[in-house]
Amino acid sequence: MKSILIVGLGSIGRRHAKIFSKFGHKVFGVDKRQDRLEQAKQELDIEEVSSDIDHLINNNSIDGAVISTPPHLHTDIGIKLANMGISLFTEKPLASNDVNLDILSKICEEKGIVFYTAYCYRFIPSAQKLKKLVDNNKIGKIYSARLQISSYLPDWHPWEDYRSFYMASKDQGGGALLDESHGIDLLRWLFGEIENVSAIVDKVSKLEIDSDDLAIMNLKFESGLIGEAHFDLLGRSPRVNLELIGENGTIIWDRIKPSISIYDSENKEWLEEKFSSDEMLTCYDNQAQHFIDCLDGKVKSLTTLDDGRNTLKVLLSAFKSSKTMSTVKV
Repeated sequence: MKSILIVGLGSIGRRHAKIFSKFGHKVFGVDKRQDRLEQAKQELDIEEVSSDIDHLINNNSIDGAVISTPPHLHTDIGIKLANMGISLFTEKPLASNDVNLDILSKICEEKGIVFYTAYCYRFIPSAQKLKKLVDNNKIGKIYSARLQISSYLPDWHPWEDYRSFYMASKDQGGGALLDESHGIDLLRWLFGEIENVSAIVDKVSKLEIDSDDLAIMNLKFESGLIGEAHFDLLGRSPRVNLELIGENGTIIWDRIKPSISIYDSENKEWLEEKFSSDEMLTCYDNQAQHFIDCLDGKVKSLTTLDDGRNTLKVLLSAFKSSKTMSTVKV
């Protein structure tokens, strides 16, 4: 049994707390907001909550911490916890900028800290099947990849005003590009590192936010593959899908209606495999167990701090590309 500290008791922090509790681990929670502390005490099987992180750390033997605050706080909290020898499960994106990430990386290396960046798409069963299809050259050489992640921000948290949610704030690391960076990690996992980015990142809607609500990227991979990524906070009908065009066919992965469709060019037909409708819930469980297995030394982190940094480099390059109206080398 491990002792897990949840730093930030918003919706995703409470989700992580429930999962670690379900698996039999001791869970502690910290948040600056009193209403979230009260909600956590009422809803969660939790040992203790506090607004004082030092109190919880000094009075309990914490094995690992989940950082589920707004992204602009991730690095400073990570440095504080890593200096105390606490292993880290950091929500995506790794950070909202690259300031002090070298310091965090050095501390983790010196202290042997387990670091997991929470890009949980790697634990979705259908995405894992997609990875096998790509690795086994199911449709031969893949020429292009087209990714779409689209949803309507006010629908994310119906219980609160979207304007008060960190996603509405550029300074807190909100916006389509940073938050939907699951897609960039997925593409890197499938196809390797991205070499060049050309992007438009903007706020185009009437949503009352100062973060970006639309990001469109053209991506050149080191392998030569060409990719497109479209992220938005505007789509009234949620979509998460990836289309791969190869020399011998096409693959379409759909996360919303969990399925993989393969076009067999030889037989001129589509073949579809459907997956469980609750596979997203499964992936959250799987990543939590993965973190525990990392703490126990059974496995290495699937998405390390370096993975998080490499994805962040692509995101920051996209911001730069949009600002300079040029192609940027990652």
